[in-house]
Amino acid sequence: MKIINPLYDKAFKYLMENTKYARKVLSVIMDVEVEEVSLGQQETTFPDVKRSLTLFRLDFKAVIKEADGSRKTVLIELQKSKYATDIQRFRNYLGANYMARQKDLSSVEEPPPEYSSGYPIITIYILGYNLDDLPYMAVTVNREIIDSVSKEKIEVRSFFIDHLTHQSHIIQVRRLPERRRTRLENFLMLFNQAWCTEENYIIDLQEIPEGFADMAEYLQRPLMDETFRRTLEAEEEIDTIFDAQEAKYLKKIAEAEAREKKARKSEKLERKQKETERRQKETERRQKESLALKLATYMKQSGADIEDIIKETGLAAETIIDL
Repeated sequence: MKIINPLYDKAFKYLMENTKYARKVLSVIMDVEVEEVSLGQQETTFPDVKRSLTLFRLDFKAVIKEADGSRKTVLIELQKSKYATDIQRFRNYLGANYMARQKDLSSVEEPPPEYSSGYPIITIYILGYNLDDLPYMAVTVNREIIDSVSKEKIEVRSFFIDHLTHQSHIIQVRRLPERRRTRLENFLMLFNQAWCTEENYIIDLQEIPEGFADMAEYLQRPLMDETFRRTLEAEEEIDTIFDAQEAKYLKKIAEAEAREKKARKSEKLERKQKETERRQKETERRQKESLALKLATYMKQSGADIEDIIKETGLAAETIIDL
C-alpha cells in the first residue's frame, strides 16, 4: 500500500488538518486522551535565508483527559523537521515567536482567550533525523519539581509552574525499531523512511500498522490528486537542491578544517625546529665560552699578556682579570 510521506510538509499538514486524525495523532504522541482539538493559526513560518524555506509548525488548542479523570485545556505547538540543521532554526524561532506574541498582546486592549486564560503549553518535535546524543525513538520531557534546599522531588500542583514551564515530546522517526510493540511505534510506521520509494515523498507500506488502517487509507488518497503530487515533487526538488548545497558547504568546511589542521601542524613543527635551533646555538655558545675561559686561564697562568689573551679568546678584559 502506497501513501504520501507525512514527513513532507504538505503531507503532514493534510493529515493534521483533519480533526479526527489530529486528535488521534496527538493522543498517541502525548499518551493521553485528547477529547477536543482545534487547529489554530494553520501554519507558522520563520524564514531561513540560506535554505529559502520556512520552519513548519502547527498550533493546536486541545482539551485532554488526564489519568485521574480531570480535564484541562492546553496549547500544543507541533514542530516538524527533516534536517539536523533545523535545530538552530527552532531556537531562533522560539525567540522570535515569543517577541511577536508580546507585541501582539500589547497592541490590544484585552488579550485573546488563548493567552488571557494562560493555558499550559506542550511542545512536540517530530524529527526526520537522529540526534546523536539522544539514542531513543521517543522521549517525554516532564516538569520535575525539586526542593532546592533538601534536593528532594516534590509532588505538588502549581498554577505558576504549570503555566510557565513546558512539557515536551521528542520523536525521532528514523529510530523506529523493526519489532513494534506499542501504539506509538505502530503509528510511526506511517513515517518509516526505510520504505520510501524512488520518489521520497511516497512510502510503500510493507504492512498496515495495527490501529491505523484508516489513517493509512487517508494518506493514500492524495496520490490520485495530480496537483497534490506536483506540490510534493516541488518540495522534494527543493530538498534535493538543499542537500547538494549542504553537502558542498560541509565539504568546504571539512577542507578548511583540514587546511587549518595542516597549518597548525606545520606551525607547530616550525616552532619546534626553531626551538631546537635556539637550544643548539645556546649549547654551542656555552661550550665556546667554556673553552675560551679554559684557554684564557691557561694563557694567564703561563704569563701571557692580557692583550694576547683577548685576541685569542675574544673575552672581555674584565673577565680575564677576574680569572
